[in-house]
Amino acid sequence: MRDLTSCRLAVTGARGFVGGRVMAALATRGCANVLTPTRAACDLLDRAACEQWMRTHRPDVVIHCAAATGGVAWNAAHGFDAFRDNTLMLLHLVDAARSVGTKHMTHVSTSIAYPSGAQTPFQESMLWSGRPGGPTSGYAHAKRLGEVMLELAGRNDALSSCVVMPANVYGEGARMDPERSNVVAAMVRRFVQAANAQAEQVVCWGTGTPLREFIHVDDVAEGIVRATERISDPSPINIGTGTMCSIKELADMIAKAADWHGDIMWDASKPDGVAEVCCDTTRMEQALQWRPHMPLREGIARMVQWFQSEGANCR
Repeated sequence: MRDLTSCRLAVTGARGFVGGRVMAALATRGCANVLTPTRAACDLLDRAACEQWMRTHRPDVVIHCAAATGGVAWNAAHGFDAFRDNTLMLLHLVDAARSVGTKHMTHVSTSIAYPSGAQTPFQESMLWSGRPGGPTSGYAHAKRLGEVMLELAGRNDALSSCVVMPANVYGEGARMDPERSNVVAAMVRRFVQAANAQAEQVVCWGTGTPLREFIHVDDVAEGIVRATERISDPSPINIGTGTMCSIKELADMIAKAADWHGDIMWDASKPDGVAEVCCDTTRMEQALQWRPHMPLREGIARMVQWFQSEGANCR
């Protein structure tokens, strides 16, 4: 097992939603030598700047959490931007890591990268059996290219790697901007605001019947760090709960946590997306000797309480 406490670590996106929790998970292990490159100091879209930062600091291990992404609407409007920026960030980072002798890199990918129409639960072997589609395809294609980049880099350089594929992440500190938030954050905002305004009705998209998998950000961070400690090849590994919740159940759960008691109306003219999204966790449980701990209901309650107290200051 890789001893991270003896390594010089770098976490990209360390001030972000997932990256911040990865920093906390590293701190619990006693990792004191952790670098946190900011965009001002190390713009990953700028190849020269990325190379210069890596050459100056020479990290032993890089955990790549930085990403250009948003909710469905943002991805639909910025598909090419998402593909370009996420591809370039990883390409520059991997290339620089090779040149300075970095020993290991962890790439945080996404379960969105699985092909459209893949049967649940998603097994890692399915990743290249088809193309991801829909409004998030630009982001998905860029993220799954990470496996290819790291596999090729590892053939000729002493760079080990791992690729983690988290399910839909939620929790305190999530991006709450309506233009960039995911389904959980969007619903938390909607129902908390409805409770504050004593609204009698909330309208949600679709029919409420699709099934989705949700994992708390603290569990994702722990999974990422465990994978960094234990895995040395870029074969992807899911990070998830292996359980599904309908969008209607999710809405009811968030409404109750927000203490809102009105009527939820479903706008069936809006798209539902795919029917089911859920990851197989067999490899995760075997390789990491671990399962996520946060129950969805408890995690939702914590996120609602956080937004009720911090809402005005949320991104």
